Amino acid sequence: MWTAFVLAFAVTVAIGDARWRKIPRWLTTMGLLTGLGYHIFFGGFWSALATAALAFGLGLGLYELRAIGGGDVKLVAAMGGILGFQLWTLAVEVAIFIAGVMALYGVIRRGVFLETFRNIGRLLKHFATHGLSAHPEIQVDNEKLVRVPFGVAAAIGTVCTVMLR
Repeated sequence: MWTAFVLAFAVTVAIGDARWRKIPRWLTTMGLLTGLGYHIFFGGFWSALATAALAFGLGLGLYELRAIGGGDVKLVAAMGGILGFQLWTLAVEVAIFIAGVMALYGVIRRGVFLETFRNIGRLLKHFATHGLSAHPEIQVDNEKLVRVPFGVAAAIGTVCTVMLR
């Protein structure tokens, strides 16, 4: 039953993020609360709570850099509460890899490979001169850049992790 919930949550997130480029707050809140509730009764509550807090903190840092959107922050926190530390860590590793593959596909498909490398250089120069702060142009809100729906990658990472454990 729990696996069915986790898979349904992941698929719902993926569909929503792919279609509307939004991850609804009600969905991530429901996922987090359901995950923590499950862990109260079946063990691992403190690990799940700590993982959700860690995930939220890491996500908030990336949000401040404008590397991810607010829905992604709430999503990684909800995943922490649902999966607990060990499964969350693996799911996020897979999700980051999948997001990288999706981004590479988008860069190649749009023919902006060299521009992307220049932007990486500009971003590194910005960090070197301004510290870890959001770049004024190279960020998640810039629709001219290649962006991928992280909810899809997170869903794939979650499904792979849950099905292969």
